[in-house]
Formats: sequence, structure tokens, C-alpha cells
Amino acid sequence: MTLDLQQRANRRMRRAVITLGVLVLVLVAALVVIALRGGDAPPKGAPAPQPSTTAPKPTATLPPDDGGYVAPAETVKLPDGATKSGDLPVKFPRTPDGAAAMAVASARNAWSLDPQRIRAGILAYASAQYRDQMAASADAGAKGNREFAGIPATGPVPAGATLNAWPIGVKYAAVDSDTVDVLVLLRVTHAAKTGTQPTTTLIVSPGRAVWEGGDWKGTATDPNQPLPDPVDIGTVGFNEDRWQAIQEGDRL
Repeated sequence: MTLDLQQRANRRMRRAVITLGVLVLVLVAALVVIALRGGDAPPKGAPAPQPSTTAPKPTATLPPDDGGYVAPAETVKLPDGATKSGDLPVKFPRTPDGAAAMAVASARNAWSLDPQRIRAGILAYASAQYRDQMAASADAGAKGNREFAGIPATGPVPAGATLNAWPIGVKYAAVDSDTVDVLVLLRVTHAAKTGTQPTTTLIVSPGRAVWEGGDWKGTATDPNQPLPDPVDIGTVGFNEDRWQAIQEGDRL
């Protein structure tokens, strides 16, 4: 994607996105489909409403590897949820890093080809005021994800088709004791079928978490907030933009 095309795609996303909150990225995924495809003529996605306020900033592929890995200057080990809803972690601590942990968990889950998986994430992470509307749109969200991954919107998922999100960086700041603004930096990798070369996209996904019912949930934030350009972990830009690398187990 040329720089001009990326800028125009970002502007289209900003005009299209609805004003909702942070955590369930169904619409974000569908908007990325539209943005990354730009003026091409593939099938159009069917965006599902979801609590994400500002469109993510994508770059079509990873930048060229110049062989010069730069270790992250800042790392963070986010807290675990105290329990689970199905297999999704919930009940995070009432701290800024607890809010960030919920945002990361939701972002990872939402990039899925399975509408039931998307619906489960909505029920686990969306604010009550959006939850029912979002859950009703999970099928449309899965359709948008399929189209993003180059998979036909209907019918069986082809053998070997994949769509996976790896959150690699996070920034977060407390607004007050019950509200935290979060940015999640993700690598989203997809392949349309067996034998297809996987493509990785870098995405910055913004949002806001509020303390609600004893846990962090996604709610509305400013749709006009400026977003940093997506950068890969292991680069100078990652450190210059003050991303914290997410440490999980023995890996960053």
C-alpha cells in the first residue's frame, strides 16, 4: 500500500466508525477490511457495530526486515484475570494495568473466524449499554473478519485458513480511578487457505475501559483522538513511541 493510499484509507475509516468503546474489535476488523483494500474491487465487508470508538491505524504488511533487531526499552507483565468466562479471562484487578490486561484479552479474542467466539468476547468484555446490540451482530463481525482474511464471506471455512491476533504492545493511562484509556498494538496474521502465504498486518486499536460490575468493560471514547502510526516490535520506532512490550510467560 502506498503512503497516499494508506492515508486515504485511514481518513475513510475515521468517517465511517461509530462512537462506541474499546474492547470488542468486530467492527474494527471489518473496517480494516475496507481500509486495506482501498479502491480495489473485492467483496465488501459487512461491518458489525461494536464498542470501539476510533478506527485502528493499519499498515498493510510488516516493514522490510533489515536484520537489526532492537530490544524493547519497556516491558510489562499484565495481570491475569481472577476467573474465566468460558475460556476468556475476566475479573481483572481494579488498576490501570488490569484495564490494559482486559483490553489485550479482548483484542486477541475478537480477531476470530468463529461468530460464537466473537459473541463470547462481547458478552465478557463489552459495557452493559452496548452488550446486547453487539452480541446480536457477532455473525456480521465474523463475516467481516473472513473477508479481511481473504476467505469467502459464506460457506465452510477453507482448510488451512487462519486469522490470529498477537498483541505486541500496549499504552495506557488512568483518567480517574474508574476509567483508563488504552492503546493496543497488534500483529494480525491471516491466510486464506492451505498453501497461501500468510500476511501480517500491524494495527493500533484504541479504546476506553471503565470499572463496571466488579470488572473492566469497554465503553465510549473520543472518535477524533490522534493515533500513533503502527510500528513493529523490535524496531527503533517501537521504543521511540514508548510502547510497552507485552510479556507473556517466557516470551515478549
